[in-house]
Amino acid sequence: MVGMAPCTPLRPRLALWIVLLILLGVPVLGQGVQVERASPEVKKAAPGATVTHVFVLHGSGRVRLRLASEHGWPLLARERTIALEAGRPYYFPVTLRVPEGVPAGTRDRLRLQADGASADAFTEVAYAPGLEARWPAEVAYLPPFGRFALEVANTGNGADVVLVRLLTLQGVPVYQARLPLEPGERRELRVTVAEPRVLRVVVRLERGGLEREGYLAVQPARAKSDGPFQLLGRLGAAYRYPGDLSFSLGAAGPLSDFTHFSLGAGYALGSQPAGSLGLSWQGGYLSAAFGPSYGLALGLFEGAVSTQIALSGPVWRGSMNFDVSGRGYGFGASALLDEDPSLRLRADLATGEGEAAAFRPGTLTASLTLRPFRPQLNGELAYGFSYRDWPVRLQGGFTGEPAAPVEFRFSADVNPEPFSVGGRLAWTGLGVDDWGLAAASSSERLELDLPLAVTFGAAAGPDRLSAFARTRLDLPAPWSDLGAEARVEHRAGRTSFTISGGSEASAAEGLALFALNGRLGWPLEENELQLGLRLGGSELRTRADLAWSPWKPDLKTALAFEAPAGGALLQARVDREWYSGRTTLGLGAQMPLVLEVPPAVTRLFGGRNVGVVTGEVVVEGPARLREGLVVRAGDRETRTDAEGRFRLELPPGTYTIEVDPARLPAVLVPVRAQVRVEVRRKQSVSVRLVLAARSVLEGRVRVVAEPGRELPPRRFAVAIEDALGRRISLFTEPGGAFTVPALAPGRYTVRLLEDLLPEGWEALVPPATVLLRPGETGRVELAVRPPERKVYTGGKVQILEVRPEADRVPPGAAPLLEARLQGEPGRVVVTLQGRIVGVLLPAAEEEGIWRGRVHVPTDTEGSLALQVEALNGALARFPFFLSVSPDAPWGVARSLPVARPGQTLEVAVHWYAPVEASWLEVAGERVELTGQGADWAGKLVVPADAAARWSYAAKARLASGELVELEKFVLIRKN
Repeated sequence: MVGMAPCTPLRPRLALWIVLLILLGVPVLGQGVQVERASPEVKKAAPGATVTHVFVLHGSGRVRLRLASEHGWPLLARERTIALEAGRPYYFPVTLRVPEGVPAGTRDRLRLQADGASADAFTEVAYAPGLEARWPAEVAYLPPFGRFALEVANTGNGADVVLVRLLTLQGVPVYQARLPLEPGERRELRVTVAEPRVLRVVVRLERGGLEREGYLAVQPARAKSDGPFQLLGRLGAAYRYPGDLSFSLGAAGPLSDFTHFSLGAGYALGSQPAGSLGLSWQGGYLSAAFGPSYGLALGLFEGAVSTQIALSGPVWRGSMNFDVSGRGYGFGASALLDEDPSLRLRADLATGEGEAAAFRPGTLTASLTLRPFRPQLNGELAYGFSYRDWPVRLQGGFTGEPAAPVEFRFSADVNPEPFSVGGRLAWTGLGVDDWGLAAASSSERLELDLPLAVTFGAAAGPDRLSAFARTRLDLPAPWSDLGAEARVEHRAGRTSFTISGGSEASAAEGLALFALNGRLGWPLEENELQLGLRLGGSELRTRADLAWSPWKPDLKTALAFEAPAGGALLQARVDREWYSGRTTLGLGAQMPLVLEVPPAVTRLFGGRNVGVVTGEVVVEGPARLREGLVVRAGDRETRTDAEGRFRLELPPGTYTIEVDPARLPAVLVPVRAQVRVEVRRKQSVSVRLVLAARSVLEGRVRVVAEPGRELPPRRFAVAIEDALGRRISLFTEPGGAFTVPALAPGRYTVRLLEDLLPEGWEALVPPATVLLRPGETGRVELAVRPPERKVYTGGKVQILEVRPEADRVPPGAAPLLEARLQGEPGRVVVTLQGRIVGVLLPAAEEEGIWRGRVHVPTDTEGSLALQVEALNGALARFPFFLSVSPDAPWGVARSLPVARPGQTLEVAVHWYAPVEASWLEVAGERVELTGQGADWAGKLVVPADAAARWSYAAKARLASGELVELEKFVLIRKN
């Protein structure tokens, strides 16, 4: 170009510098980095769940990302250095985990920083409901009520209200409670039930919606298996105004294992006492009644034969029954002695399959009644069978008296699938005396497609006719189903029509039950309205009722209260008839009654049907451990005395007598803790059980290797055998240590399982014998030797792979390095800038593997360029990198990530350098670890008050005297 100056030597140099600045300078310096949040500002997550926030970065150059959680919640993303390109956004997701037990509503701020720029995202803890409810499966009912404890706990992370309801199997509430509970709060309710029956228990969280449901059996209290028998009952007093004062007594229970007794009596002022007594046994019963009416009854049963005799007054009447029954037949005779004596004979015979039973196909039934003092003869004959799968029953009868026509009766019932039909006819020589027809069916049986399921039927006879229809309607909550019935009837020239129905509604979460029933029809006197309200609780139960018949006229109301007071049940009721002006007041109280049967009475009625097991529990160890041990047989148990002796009374049978392992003290182990015995009535058998104070066996398998040779940690198989030849086997910890914490005292032989040793390894010592004494710790040591170190000479060398045990280490560490080589090198070293920082040695267990430690300089930081050099004539090199940072961990601690308070954790710590000693520290307390070199192990107990995110520190002392440490976090769950 004209006029252009010739190039000078400086211009190429200037251009070269500009290119270098563009290539090197621009990527290093972050220019105008911006950090924004790409996800919603606030996200919700329940405890234990994870949530991911997304950030977007704009800019250019290498940028170091730093993350911070305000409350220290665990992050599942790591800090890193990234390269940004201008005009291209970089999306960076960050996932964190919400720790267990964090209260609902807690908000954590997550901040992402990059070269001075930052952005925040928030995580709010959502409400996670949790509910625990415990109640017994059975409750002993001791008249007039039974009591039990119901425990509820709010295990969620927010405040809530617990609703407790007890209902009958028909859905009627008998108890309600409403308890506000804070997170973690636990409450115990003392609940009273008024009568023995099965109840449904429903416990629900009002806010969280969780529900626990089950059943509770309220049963009469059982007689004690030991000590005197008891009669359980109640004493009652009642006053009615206008009226009188009355008292009542009732009790029942066993007199012995063979006889049961019952008593009931009552007395009202100004009247004669009345009551009954009863005895029953396996082969019969005897009962007596006294008062204005009195009587005596006796029943005896032996196999298929039964006899019953009864006498009563003051108008004398006697009866006797005699029956013989078996499989498929039954015969009987009964006699009635009064002003009109009679004798009745009966027979049942099954002509088809199965036993004789009324209305069962293939059953023939016949009866004949004679009245000798009033000439009359009655007879009945019935037969049931099946015709085309239709159950059919035919019955005929007659009645004959002197000077009167004989009356014959016939009836038939047919029940095909769609409907049921029946008819009857009474006939004499003068014609038909009476007749009747009836039929019933339903929409379901007829397979009709109706919006409601309807049951209907009709009946007819002389001068009478009736029909009905029933259904149930679904009503919206809180009402239950509405049961409705329509009925039309014509009898004796009078016709009536009624429609009736009723439903129930619960309010206040079932704390109240409202009942509505009514009847409409013709004549108007049939119209009636009934209202009821029931409020149930542990301390007070209330009921109010109203019945109104507007055309009679009639209006009745009733109000009742019932509440326990101490051991008594207090009752009150007020009834009012408003049109007649009559008011009735009733007051009552009932007290529980427990009467012990004297031993002499028990012996008189046969005593106990038991045998006796006596024995002794021998403890090899401190004598104080013999007292209070639980010995059980089936569902019965007892405790030993100070000498270890015990006594059990058991019904005849075969039992396993044992010391309860679930309640055995932790310091004891069973030696002969159970024995099988046969118990016979009125006989005694003796047993001897043996326990021992727990002994501990600690051992170690020592590896004997050449000086300076490092081997990876190994587990060894060890067998422990007692004097009887019983053997247990286990694997040691990686360092060779093992502990057996619960062995019975005695002599044991400990040996290595040589078949499971690695190839080339050998045991150096014979099996060791150790004597374990009660409550003491025995120690044993075994030794093994690895194969001799291999030395390679000659040949070509190739380095295939290099694997450091950690990519990021602190200054001064000595991480283990493993290299895989092909060939036979004479020497393998690790170099840093020409200086040897590690020597690798061949591994005995696998050919081609070389291991050694790399000693990282203490004054370095950043990326460390190293290389492995293998020399055998020719030199082979393999470069690799280690990241060195003061923030890098000195090793790794391994234990369970989740634990509960009081749990024992097994902790294994691996350091990135050999250490002289290692230990754990928790809240200032020190727990020593066992091991050698870089691998150490031990056990740690989680404190009972550990927080939801609990941590412990692992510390070690290097050969230089420097202290290093690690911190390990564990999530704590209470349940």
